Amino acid sequence: MNINIDGLSKKELLELNRRIIARLKYLSERDTLEFSKKFRMGDVVEFRSEESMIRGIVIRINRKTLSIKTKEGHWNVPPQFLRKVGKGEKGKLEIIK
Repeated sequence: MNINIDGLSKKELLELNRRIIARLKYLSERDTLEFSKKFRMGDVVEFRSEESMIRGIVIRINRKTLSIKTKEGHWNVPPQFLRKVGKGEKGKLEIIK
């Protein structure tokens, strides 16, 4: 795609920028919603923290994150970073190093 912006004024460029940012925000929110649909409250999930894999239970589905209850506490994690734990893997909630 080739879009020539050289002839646009500063005002037009700012308006174009505003519209681009709004579109990107919409697409991001749509993607997050699609990822969120894969999870239900009560699902056992895993995600990686800075040091380890953490396992927990989905206790709430928010607009941008899922609330995860773990043995160590409470986390709000974007759904893109979560992996559902398979039925055979369900069990104790623990930190996996």
